[in-house]
Amino acid sequence: MSRDDTPPMSDQPEGIDTRSLEHFAASLVPSKIAGDVRARIWAQIRERVASQLPAGTATVRAEGAEWIALSPLVRFRRLRVDFEAGSQTILVRAEPGGFIPRHRHGQDEEFIVLEGECHIGSHHLRAGDAHFAAAGSWHDDITTQTGVLVLVRGEYQPNASP
Repeated sequence: MSRDDTPPMSDQPEGIDTRSLEHFAASLVPSKIAGDVRARIWAQIRERVASQLPAGTATVRAEGAEWIALSPLVRFRRLRVDFEAGSQTILVRAEPGGFIPRHRHGQDEEFIVLEGECHIGSHHLRAGDAHFAAAGSWHDDITTQTGVLVLVRGEYQPNASP
């Protein structure tokens, strides 16, 4: 296709005017770039291209994450909220001696111990254990003597603690 046969802007991907880009590129003058600078530029380009998320996905990065204190020894971090379903996925980290009071579940809950150990009442859970609570059920006090990191998927209430 010649430059004069370039389709109008409306037919270009994302409204790119190819003809203008070709004119711009033709006016550039090549210059020498030091090898280390060239390597850094290509590394940045590769990183940005590689980090493009597939459609319909989301990533929550560990760095810069906001942890919210529930008490001096317990904090949580929201990973995802599904407003339509009224559910959320959170991480809960409790230091040794941490405590989450007894509570009732408005929805089914998945509780997966990633690190450490805890007790739900007298029920003992270790890293790798998964605990499921049905909507309407009660969790006794959750305690830990070792510290624990838990992934929880359950009910979301905007004005309540997880």
